[in-house]
Amino acid sequence: MADRECGACGQCCKLIGVRELEKAPHVWCRYYRRGKGCEVYADRPQGCGDFACDWLLDTRLDDRWRPDLCGFVLHAGEGGRVLNVELDPSQPSAWRKAPFEAVLRAWATEGAAQGMEVLIWIGRRCLRLQSGGGEIDLGLVRPEVTFTTHGRMRRPGSGRSWPPQPASEEA
Repeated sequence: MADRECGACGQCCKLIGVRELEKAPHVWCRYYRRGKGCEVYADRPQGCGDFACDWLLDTRLDDRWRPDLCGFVLHAGEGGRVLNVELDPSQPSAWRKAPFEAVLRAWATEGAAQGMEVLIWIGRRCLRLQSGGGEIDLGLVRPEVTFTTHGRMRRPGSGRSWPPQPASEEA
């Protein structure tokens, strides 16, 4: 693992959904504070604690690849067979900027022979980068995430309090 810390980045706090918090993808977590990071970091739920973006893990990615600077979060999926590029919906073309697009396309070409792929996620929409160039628009392939409580719909990402309070403390 690279000797890096999340610091005030927090892009995963926006782009990644967290079931334990009933936090949908693409909305800010209620515990993220701009310039400060997560206010429940020491007691964060397992879904948050288990996640680490590739910028934290891979020393080959310089600071240009830090998620809050590049506009996307890189993370592996399907046992390392897939590289997911989770774009901030407010910056849907961030991956096309130099040096990112050229590097991502090279990874798609190099990985294709080994059955690996690079997926570009813009909200629910997915693009698969093709070996040798180009991409295939797979369309809207992710379901919309919403959470329900007591039969009422909640605003996606509104979340629940963390850490959970014992029943005797809830009012």
